[in-house]
Amino acid sequence: MCITTSDIEVRLGRKIQDDEKPRVEAFIEDASALVADYCGSGFRESAGIKAVICAEVIRWLAVQPGIVSEKVGDIQVEFGTSATTQSLSPTARTSLKRYRRKLSSVPLMVDQPKWDEVIVPHVGPLH
Repeated sequence: MCITTSDIEVRLGRKIQDDEKPRVEAFIEDASALVADYCGSGFRESAGIKAVICAEVIRWLAVQPGIVSEKVGDIQVEFGTSATTQSLSPTARTSLKRYRRKLSSVPLMVDQPKWDEVIVPHVGPLH
């Protein structure tokens, strides 16, 4: 799927600075890979999938690496040893469900020989 930093800029409502572009491009690549893994092979590209990928990239951009929580009143920031992992949000997974390959069973019909129609040559009288 061809998603560019311009797609993110339009949705974000601001220009992405040159120093941010490598991070945004990496997020686009990561989000696209996660969507492909979630949907499985053979999914069709669509505006819905593009919207999900862009939304995930913007969500990831809003998370500062290492910050566990923030408090607005009295400006409290708590740092952790690592940032939260990047994965598809529950909302993204819900949106992508219709693009996933459905599992189903296929009944198999086995050809049964028609024994009633088999002609057996008569060799002699049966005793």
